[in-house]
Amino acid sequence: MDRIRRSLLATAFLLIFLSPVFSQELTVGVVEFEEKNDIGLQNAGRIVAEWVVTELKQLDRFQIAERLLMQQVLEEQELMLSGVIDDEQVVEIGKLYGVDAIVTGSVMKVGDSINITARIVNVGTAEVLKTASGRVVSLNDLEQESYILANNLSDISREEFIVRQAVAEKQNQRLEVGGGIAAGWNNADSGPILLDVFFRYQSPLFGAFINGAPVGGIQNVDIGGNFNVTHYLGLGAMVGMWFDNAIDYVDANYVLFGIVGRPVVAVDFGLFFGGTLGGTVWTEDNNDVKVDGGWGFGNYTVWVQYRVNESYSIMIRAQGVELYDLEDQLPPGYQYPNADYEYRGGKFSIIFNYSFLI
Repeated sequence: MDRIRRSLLATAFLLIFLSPVFSQELTVGVVEFEEKNDIGLQNAGRIVAEWVVTELKQLDRFQIAERLLMQQVLEEQELMLSGVIDDEQVVEIGKLYGVDAIVTGSVMKVGDSINITARIVNVGTAEVLKTASGRVVSLNDLEQESYILANNLSDISREEFIVRQAVAEKQNQRLEVGGGIAAGWNNADSGPILLDVFFRYQSPLFGAFINGAPVGGIQNVDIGGNFNVTHYLGLGAMVGMWFDNAIDYVDANYVLFGIVGRPVVAVDFGLFFGGTLGGTVWTEDNNDVKVDGGWGFGNYTVWVQYRVNESYSIMIRAQGVELYDLEDQLPPGYQYPNADYEYRGGKFSIIFNYSFLI
């Protein structure tokens, strides 16, 4: 038993002694990518290489040699900067610049898509340590794909990159303001066009929003918020007031509960259901009658928002409000505008938002 204990202790000390050697980071230099044909972006090879360097520095997986200085060294030695480097040049670069490996690659247009490839080459052995590739159909997506490429070279998959991006996005505080057009309706066949506005604050832990139609035959205002349980899902609640003067005047107060989520970076949604706490109906003699509320799936607010870019997004929003069993609550003989003596109203909105970090 003592012999086993001494062996384990010796092994532990050996691992502790050698761990700095095993954990030592590679010093990596990046050279300009080869442009195999015209992709529609001037100096594409240099630009893609700069994007890759930027992301590699953020990931802190390698020690990154300053690319501009490396370029000067390569030019002085009349070595190629185009990404086409043979085994002898790889070894020579290592001796000249003191790097352990280089990152090189290419960009090429194939049909309607742009392909980018990259590899990490050991300058001592000319062994390819890691390769990565990607494809885009638009130049607008090339920068993002270059970042994904750098993550792949750092043993981070595309899927993990998307997750990390979503988590990082959630760390920002953001304010959104927007407006759009809405179509309102009720069950008395009145359907006015409305102006809809939207304000929202988002932070890593919680969010708050105000939404409503301030003018028109149907008006409303919502105030709500949410607490983020995870990076992708939050619990929320909202209260609101609804005013319909397109028919005999009706107002309602409601409370809704639900969830908000962001399944991917560019998309978020909200799904709320609840009930009305009560309301008012103005009768023919201009007397207001207080009516009871109720709970049901006719009381809802649902939205989906797509983020076009860092600043602009489009939101589609649907909302419904109901008041039930009005016949027993209105004065005898009062003819309500619809036969079922219920009020059902709603609106469908398309809202354009501008957002910025605060």
